[in-house]
Amino acid sequence: MEITPAEPTSFHQTIDRNAVFSGMVILLVCMAFFGFDVVADIVKHGLSRTHYTGRELVHLAFESVAVAGLGYAVITLRAYLRLLQFNEERNLKTIYMLRGNFDEVLHEKFEDWSLTEAERDVTLLIIRGLSIANIAETRNTAQGTIKAQSSSIFRKIGVGSKTELMSVIIDEFLHANLKPTYKGNV
Repeated sequence: MEITPAEPTSFHQTIDRNAVFSGMVILLVCMAFFGFDVVADIVKHGLSRTHYTGRELVHLAFESVAVAGLGYAVITLRAYLRLLQFNEERNLKTIYMLRGNFDEVLHEKFEDWSLTEAERDVTLLIIRGLSIANIAETRNTAQGTIKAQSSSIFRKIGVGSKTELMSVIIDEFLHANLKPTYKGNV
């Protein structure tokens, strides 16, 4: 039996990504509107060969700055969206690696603790947070059997409760991940 929790949901990242994409669309629409207005003003004055008044120049300058600012915002949001996607992919890879590493460390500890196959299964179910009754139902066995196996597991590991068991397992996992790994010749 291996621990295979459901994939983590990244509701906030989905909202962030959708919000950024929506913001980019709105900015592009505004940029297009102001950009067409700037071009239309320039073409209008070019075809009529009239000079700009001070007020028209200020208006044209503000619209040109708005187009440039909106373009910069679109580029920045696009970069932010890519960063969110990169971080999500990196986090999912890290979670995947940690799951594999957790499973590996856990099975090594099961060997060290000399747990039987049944005790290993019960330990995994305890880690998942199942009650004695739920474990018994899952394993199609009596609650008394699960209690006896739990007592044996606790004795072999040297703990007195589920909380202590979880603490030992987390400590073992963290300790295993803090061990330096050397590559190449040492």
